[in-house]
Amino acid sequence: MNTSGIVIIPPLLVIASVILTRRMIVSFLIGIVSSALIATNGSLIETTILTGTKLWHSSGLENLKSVHTFWGSWNLLTFIFLIMLGILIVLLTKTGAAQAYVNVVQKRVHSKKSVEIASLLLSFLFFIDDYFSALTVGSVMRPLAQLYNVHPLKMAFLTTVMASPLTILSPLSSWIGEIVPQLRQVGINSGNEHTVILADPYFAFIKTIPYNAYPLILIISTWYIVIRRISFGPMKQYEKTHSFVTSGTDSFTPSNKSLFDFLFPIILLITVVFLMALYTGNAWVMGGTEGFAEAIKQASMHQALFTGGLVSITCSSLYFISTKTITTRTFLHCVKKGFNLMFPSIIMLICAWSLGSILKNELKTGSYIAGLLSNHVTLELFPALCFLFSTFVACMIGSAWATIGLMFPLIIDMLQKLLSLGSAVPLDSVPLILPVLGATLSGCILGTHFSFLSDNPIMSSASTGASHVEHLKTMAWYIIPIAVATGCNFMLMGFLLPYFPTTV
Repeated sequence: MNTSGIVIIPPLLVIASVILTRRMIVSFLIGIVSSALIATNGSLIETTILTGTKLWHSSGLENLKSVHTFWGSWNLLTFIFLIMLGILIVLLTKTGAAQAYVNVVQKRVHSKKSVEIASLLLSFLFFIDDYFSALTVGSVMRPLAQLYNVHPLKMAFLTTVMASPLTILSPLSSWIGEIVPQLRQVGINSGNEHTVILADPYFAFIKTIPYNAYPLILIISTWYIVIRRISFGPMKQYEKTHSFVTSGTDSFTPSNKSLFDFLFPIILLITVVFLMALYTGNAWVMGGTEGFAEAIKQASMHQALFTGGLVSITCSSLYFISTKTITTRTFLHCVKKGFNLMFPSIIMLICAWSLGSILKNELKTGSYIAGLLSNHVTLELFPALCFLFSTFVACMIGSAWATIGLMFPLIIDMLQKLLSLGSAVPLDSVPLILPVLGATLSGCILGTHFSFLSDNPIMSSASTGASHVEHLKTMAWYIIPIAVATGCNFMLMGFLLPYFPTTV
């Protein structure tokens, strides 16, 4: 372990590189190589070996050697699920199934308020993935927004603030593929040589949900804003001056697709994931011996997500091909586009996991930072500081997943140092861990809502036809008060925790 300040250089290099180049994967590779150089004292051969080993292990490709190892691989099954989710996004758009929702809703909305409420309700249907939500909700609701003169910036705001917050609060979503393996990687697992907190990583994630204050406050506030017709700041000025005249290309276009075409793939995906989670958790309703809660705790979510995605894609494609909605050739084109949509995220995950592993296990960067701060940071303020720092990092680099990959190894190491934790400590014995994880995840979401580099605001702007720059400016007026409230929440939580030490 290198105990000098040089161990904080790799994460700083990543942040600086992302700001300067806006290339996430290249920036992570710079971080990996620089951290490997430090860990090996500048040996080029050992650096190459360490870098290759970490990337190979994070990719999960070693698990292709047998069906058994493949089925047990978090990494591979998660990557394949993300690809299948990308295919599903493209498939719903290509088949025109998404237009069916517009057909139904258009008959039931009669005002701006009802259009905005319909947008919020549609977002709940796409809780499975934030990309899915940002791309689909904006595109589907855009014709209705134009018909009822709802400003594109308002629709972009509603789409952005519901996408990732809903997904990160969901016990069944694509974010599980990032958060749970990260928890497992940094030492929150059921037991191995690197265990810090003894707990199932998925169940630990579930227990952080009540502490994930920012998305909870944001969703509640958004509903209140829509229902009470609250508008202020630049958004109010835009809404006052906005007047949209429908054109032949932008107006509502009827479709012969039924609502079934839209709901079938989504409901099938959610249903199979849920049933497979019960099955892998040995639930009594699936022929096992465990109750519902214990089954969910023991479930293999990577297997459940993989199976749900596979069944949904297979059945949906067969249905659309059999009804001659698409041809086999068109479906293969959807597969290609879906793969291209998600492939950069997969590469970024591999790089983030590799960097996080070196920072935690070789450089002990979190322990070093904790040592510097131990005389200046109180445990009561630690959740609020995690919230502020993760917000800053996410804002700078524009990616919640990348921020999680950077922050989790650091905060777990810091917490281990600050609390003088040993190894394999039971989760319930460390009540501070849940507020800290919740604060970090909250900051990751908040930071992306301020960032010009973040995918979600960009996708929401594109799908709703709003200016990306103006979207961020108008949204900030609504986000800042919620961010302040969230920060106060974590400060209060840190000070009250000694009096309410039990976990949820």
